[in-house]
Amino acid sequence: MGLQGSLLQAPAGGTGADLKTTPSWGGRLSPLGLNGDAAELPSGLVVRRYRRFVAYRVAGFDGVIELVAGLLFRVSRGSRGSVVYVNGRKIAALLGLGGTIHPIDLSVIYATMARLGFETVEVSRGKAVIVRTDHPLIEKIKAAKNVDEVVEIIKRYLGE
Repeated sequence: MGLQGSLLQAPAGGTGADLKTTPSWGGRLSPLGLNGDAAELPSGLVVRRYRRFVAYRVAGFDGVIELVAGLLFRVSRGSRGSVVYVNGRKIAALLGLGGTIHPIDLSVIYATMARLGFETVEVSRGKAVIVRTDHPLIEKIKAAKNVDEVVEIIKRYLGE
């Protein structure tokens, strides 16, 4: 004499509906445009669809620098403690992305952060970057007022 269905079932979305991306299950509230672009993407990012997989791609190396600058700006403002481990999921969360970053672009981001002097380590689910808040670059980023100043700081640090 139990219930006929499980109480934890996802809401019905029709035949072939992708139930994991509905707003009630933590998906995007606004759908992607016809060409795959989202309205509120950080500059330098492009949305690409690979069948049912949506990934964020970086348009060029300037886009990588802007993403790293935005990431380090948010880490310097919101970190509690002296060490922050940043992996692909945490990068997407800190940048406010609704999906994942393409693995090739993620490796370029890791390589850029390694060039900046941060340590890249192997973890159980891939790689992560250890961002120490006592790093001299983080001290300069804390003094910056916005992300545009952080981009200039990183370009000077890289010598570009």
